Amino acid sequence: MTSQNVWAALWRSMRPGQWQKNLIAFAPLLFSAGSGWDPSDGALAVRLFGGASLAFALLCLAASGGYLLNDARDAGADRLHPTKQDRPIAAGLLPIDGAIAAGLGLIFAALVVAVYVSTPLFTTIGAYALVTMAYTLVLRRFAGLDVVAVATGFVLRVVAGAEAINMSVSSWILVCTALGAAYVVLVKRAQERQLLHDEADEHRAAQRVYGESGAARASRVVALVTVVAYAMYTWTAPNLPANHAMLVTVPLVAFGLVRYRVAAMRAPSRNADELIARDPVLLLTVVIFAVVAFVVLTVAR
Repeated sequence: MTSQNVWAALWRSMRPGQWQKNLIAFAPLLFSAGSGWDPSDGALAVRLFGGASLAFALLCLAASGGYLLNDARDAGADRLHPTKQDRPIAAGLLPIDGAIAAGLGLIFAALVVAVYVSTPLFTTIGAYALVTMAYTLVLRRFAGLDVVAVATGFVLRVVAGAEAINMSVSSWILVCTALGAAYVVLVKRAQERQLLHDEADEHRAAQRVYGESGAARASRVVALVTVVAYAMYTWTAPNLPANHAMLVTVPLVAFGLVRYRVAAMRAPSRNADELIARDPVLLLTVVIFAVVAFVVLTVAR
């Protein structure tokens, strides 16, 4: 095996395609537009965008470190999975010891940079890394705790974005983020059940608790709660336009959740990043939501 092949395997194991999850670090920048900062101030906008981009980059490093540790631990089980068997570590293209060393190195690098930026950002990135490792080692085995762990990771992504630009973030945004992440996890569990059927119980211990359709039913409930929580945010948050114009984004959130589930169940082997990137309707919905929200927050105010 050449060094070039090893580097290529390492890059694949870092899962750059899943870095799009970290784009949620830009949520505080988006939702504070018009209230926390003035988009007409070009210098300030560039500075804040740079801060949010730094948070995004650090989260990508920490996340990739977590992916490497996760795949190193799961190499044996992944070899028995119809799609995960092609992951570089499971396929023997990247040594397990090397993957562990690289994973820890990426997390350490993220923490070193964060500590030079600010203590709060360092603390948030550190907490994110700890939650990720706890999920890999223990929490994912238990139904419910696996959802809480992933939801916490997404909330910490948003907090990191807020800390990087020194902006406060509405508690409603944190709640909606947690609910949305929980929804994605439950849909993923439903995908696993559809893809693996009875073998899902052997692949993931938590599936024994979710059963044949438990995750699917729970995902529908969480989707409804997410839409209600987001609607309450648009109506009650003090930093939003007083004319409640943000309500126009509620249908986009509802449609996006429904579309995500439809796309996920059509392609049960695909992760969230693949679903968003390969489903034009879902991707367009996300883009339209961001544009409409920005316009409402800056113009309709």
